[in-house]
Amino acid sequence: MNEIVREIARRVHACGGRALLVGGCVRDGLLGRPCYDIDCEVHGLAPDALRALLGPFGDMDESGRAYGIYKLKGAGVDVALPRRERRTGTGHSDFAVTIAPNLTPKEAAARRDFTVNAIMRDALTGEYVDPYGGIDDLRNGVLRAVPGGQFEEDPLRVLRGAQFAARFHLTPDAHTVEQMRRMPL
Repeated sequence: MNEIVREIARRVHACGGRALLVGGCVRDGLLGRPCYDIDCEVHGLAPDALRALLGPFGDMDESGRAYGIYKLKGAGVDVALPRRERRTGTGHSDFAVTIAPNLTPKEAAARRDFTVNAIMRDALTGEYVDPYGGIDDLRNGVLRAVPGGQFEEDPLRVLRGAQFAARFHLTPDAHTVEQMRRMPL
């Protein structure tokens, strides 16, 4: 694991929070593939507290601050706060975002596209948090939308689904295929 992420996780823990690796870096690690972009989600800290905690790690790109995302320049690490997203229009960027540091991991993972991207890994303990069965889906070669109704809010997920199916040799389950068919492209 990246030493910068491990030190961030230690400091987050000391402040009463929890740092979880999320998304592609967890999925790729389970598949034995290299990962060059590390995403870490910090639960339990307010935005200003996280920003202050990250300061000593070098220059930050704060262009995603409104979404609770801070990029550590030159480190290949994005650190984000949990958030809720709700579609507000037809454009790709038409989403209302609410930063919510106290979401549970399951609540935070609900906004993700596929179960294989909703797997989290504790950056200190290595424990997996898999609220939607993504590890089993990876083992079984299944591409499944995260349940809960948000999947259909973003039509680009159809294209992502095709990419993931081809790239990781996954077969979309029938319900996910039906959801994709209903989405206006």
